[in-house]
Amino acid sequence: MKVNELINLLIAEVEASNYSGWDIFDGLNSKLFQKTPLYHSRIARLLWIQLFKISPINFRFLTMVPKGYNAKGLALLIRGYINMYKIFNKSEYLHKAYHLADIIISQRSKSRSYFCVGYNFHWEAKAFSVLPFTPNMIVSSFVAQAFLDLYEIDNKSCWLNYSLGIAHFIEKELLLDRRDNEICFGYIPDEPARVHNVNLMGSRLMARLFSITKKEEFRSYAKRAVNYSCNFQKQDGSWDYGEMAHHKWVDNFHTGFNLVAINEVQNFINTKKWMGNLKIGLDFHLKYHFQKDMTPKYFENKIYPIDIHNFSQGLETLFIFGYLDKAMLLLEKCIELMFDRNKHYFYYQQNKYFTNKNNYIRWGQSWMFYALSLLITTDKNNDLK
Repeated sequence: MKVNELINLLIAEVEASNYSGWDIFDGLNSKLFQKTPLYHSRIARLLWIQLFKISPINFRFLTMVPKGYNAKGLALLIRGYINMYKIFNKSEYLHKAYHLADIIISQRSKSRSYFCVGYNFHWEAKAFSVLPFTPNMIVSSFVAQAFLDLYEIDNKSCWLNYSLGIAHFIEKELLLDRRDNEICFGYIPDEPARVHNVNLMGSRLMARLFSITKKEEFRSYAKRAVNYSCNFQKQDGSWDYGEMAHHKWVDNFHTGFNLVAINEVQNFINTKKWMGNLKIGLDFHLKYHFQKDMTPKYFENKIYPIDIHNFSQGLETLFIFGYLDKAMLLLEKCIELMFDRNKHYFYYQQNKYFTNKNNYIRWGQSWMFYALSLLITTDKNNDLK
């Protein structure tokens, strides 16, 4: 099998679903659960959503969880289609990207005058409870990146304007901390949690907008946000997920997010200021988050669960930093452990005693499509095992 053959199998499966699917966190969309008194209990909601997240048995059909469009997943698919368009120059990829962009626009927050988007499910976490389509940093910034990809292809001002609307949302509702040399962006409005990959995703978007508009405020935001998170980087190169007491862990894919974001900020604002941070961060990541055969570990001291997110983000990280041989080994391990060769999709997780084969379009398929669209730029005919 070749990379282009694999990506064609995967995207055919995604297109057959009309880009609609389930998510690991969508359990609270259950129409059955919503009709019970338990839906009004925060503890019950937490337990319910965790059950759906970890169970290898998919209860969503039985409990009437509808499939839906996830804006972040669609944004990743857009970015993958744009990469494919750049390589093969087939207009069908661009048309598909426009179609997905229209779906995202239909999900915009109805309560804001500026453009911003959120997840299509009620999201219950330890720190907060968020209703469907409440705008947040992660979804909005990923959408902005996808729209800026479209802008770079067709130069239509609407895509830039949507992205500028998201930047306004971030500045107006997600700016938690402002100092002379540092700022920190938050996850969702009115929540104080400081999470480093969230902060750096905001920084990455601001830096890209600076590269397009040359507005100094964007460069300043980008630089100060990276300063903030780099000042929290540990001596060994790692980052805790966040600053709250229950956020003190160092995992694989969030580390990759941080590294890729900082690297992009450097490129967009033309600086080498954080090269030292990137070096020790990447050294830690490669040493502690991957085994010798490139099986990704979830934490630096724990292998399981083997998660498709660690493969997809690992592929992007290795590609961005030029470790192409390692990237191909990681992809081969991913196919070995996580790819269903009959149904042509990637599994969610492999635990020590069982494999969770649930098909999640945002968490698995959209991320892998985007990652494969990066790898295909290196060698469209690379043979895989």
